[in-house]
Amino acid sequence: MVRSNNIKDLNKRIIIRYIQRNPGVSRSDISKALSISKPTVSTVVDKLLVEGWVSEEESIRGSSSGGRKPFNIYFNQDAYYLVGVDIGGTSVKMAVMNLGGTVINQLSFETQPFVGSQLIPVIADMIKKLVQDSNLDNNQIFGAGIGVPGITDVNKGVVIDAPSIGWKNVPLKSQMEYLLPFPVYLDNDVNVAALGELWKGMGTENNNFLVITLGTGIGCGVIINGQLYRGSSYSAGEIGYMVTDKDSAEKKYEHTFTGYGFLDNHVGGPSISRRMLSNLVGKNGVNEVWSAKKVFQMAMDEDEIALEVINETLSHLAFALVNVISIINPERIVLGGGISKSMNQFLPYLSATIEKHIPIQTELEITSVKDVSLLGAGYLLLKEHESILKD
Repeated sequence: MVRSNNIKDLNKRIIIRYIQRNPGVSRSDISKALSISKPTVSTVVDKLLVEGWVSEEESIRGSSSGGRKPFNIYFNQDAYYLVGVDIGGTSVKMAVMNLGGTVINQLSFETQPFVGSQLIPVIADMIKKLVQDSNLDNNQIFGAGIGVPGITDVNKGVVIDAPSIGWKNVPLKSQMEYLLPFPVYLDNDVNVAALGELWKGMGTENNNFLVITLGTGIGCGVIINGQLYRGSSYSAGEIGYMVTDKDSAEKKYEHTFTGYGFLDNHVGGPSISRRMLSNLVGKNGVNEVWSAKKVFQMAMDEDEIALEVINETLSHLAFALVNVISIINPERIVLGGGISKSMNQFLPYLSATIEKHIPIQTELEITSVKDVSLLGAGYLLLKEHESILKD
């Protein structure tokens, strides 16, 4: 038997979700659409008004029956604010946004100077600074969502392994909640990026898609039937460990970070820089800084050495995409991460390689969502937080 309080909570959740998706509805509209009695709808709406979740405005138009004008109800996007944090091997980015995903303030800082245990208090301090600089009180913050560059046990709130930041079996959720006055939720950074696409990007058009991030390492977020798929041990999408060349894998190769996989070490940004330097031995430019962005630009300018490096990178990436498509069969693949910003000119090559080796049609594109990982971290909070906003 369902308890009355549970029914009330369920009605509250259903009604506020309907208002979110249908701004400007009336109480009568809600009752008809959801088949919930008018008295129940009015009771719930009154509570939502008191709690600040919704606002009610008198309609410009009168009712069809000639009676008094109905009131239109709108979800209050600024009832609370979300903090989204994206921890990367190179930098940590964070933002404050409202419940509709509008970013109102953000900041970033370099990761590597704080790698290890000291990174946690630094992140907490920067979150506090961000909230303060946004002229918000802690009681206005719904919570914080955090994307972590590694395998993460979402239920326990533990980072199992994040090589680029030196974390292994770190109870991040409990440590952050000890330092912050609001709840914290976390997930793998690529899963968080996929949630960002689900909320504000590809998810508005497709129910089955992948987000592959190209940065320090390579990751994959999997959305199946409109839901994030994490795998039995939270390791779904760890394609950085994928082998795309058997012969090369059997030989000794240099690792960017201990614990990184074959694909990470052949497609990630540091591997591009390292191979460029290796190809320059005995030539001018050995002492220069070779960022992946710079190498891509030189390849676009048809520099022979840079082209050799980038072509090898693209070959590994293309075969990784072939393998992933053959298993998941997504409608689309969205490329994100720092390196993706340099990929536009090379998408035709990737698409041609995919079509050559697999008959499954899949659209390939670069994300168009600004701050997709930060938005995804905020959406993670909405999806995981036990509140009336939880999906």
